[in-house]
Amino acid sequence: MIPSELLRELVLSLHDIGAVRLGQFKLHSGRISPIYLDLRMLVSYPDILRLATAVYRELLTPLQFDRIAAAPMAGLPLGTAVALDMNIPLIYPRKTAKSYGTGKSIEGEWQVGETAVIIDDLITSGDSLLQAIATLKAAGLHIHDAVVLIDREQGGRQNLHELGYTLHTALTLTHLLTILEEENRITPAQRLKIVQALQNE
Repeated sequence: MIPSELLRELVLSLHDIGAVRLGQFKLHSGRISPIYLDLRMLVSYPDILRLATAVYRELLTPLQFDRIAAAPMAGLPLGTAVALDMNIPLIYPRKTAKSYGTGKSIEGEWQVGETAVIIDDLITSGDSLLQAIATLKAAGLHIHDAVVLIDREQGGRQNLHELGYTLHTALTLTHLLTILEEENRITPAQRLKIVQALQNE
């Protein structure tokens, strides 16, 4: 169980640096969203990156795996921070295999039959995670679990579950919005508007 104060501190810190933004944003999936979560900004804030790493550690500690696999590209700096913190080997699948040199589709070292846990910053539909998982499995790795900081609650968990993978998350978007409302960072009306918009997508 992740300490509630750790999660609250992380959410407020993300809001402080503009990693949580309200407005109208086009997502990678093509959907238009009233909220945008830009967790790539964590790399410029070492103290907040350490907070996020502590949250990942809480999620990862109960799981059984040999290596961390960071999803490209947002998952890579997070995966690196976690691998250093937990002293666990890191690998990462490429979006496209190299067309030169060794032609690798995965960077790093692994053995066929090992188990990797894949980590990313957040999940919406789960498509990008599933693409990364497919690359890892094609290389002979076993994948059972995916770990992300935030679940946008837009079908990703179900999509992974239907294919036999378990998603572990620190926060849902609903929980994040509740914390922001409790701390007077957003109004109840703003929270309701966002929730309703996401439910109608």
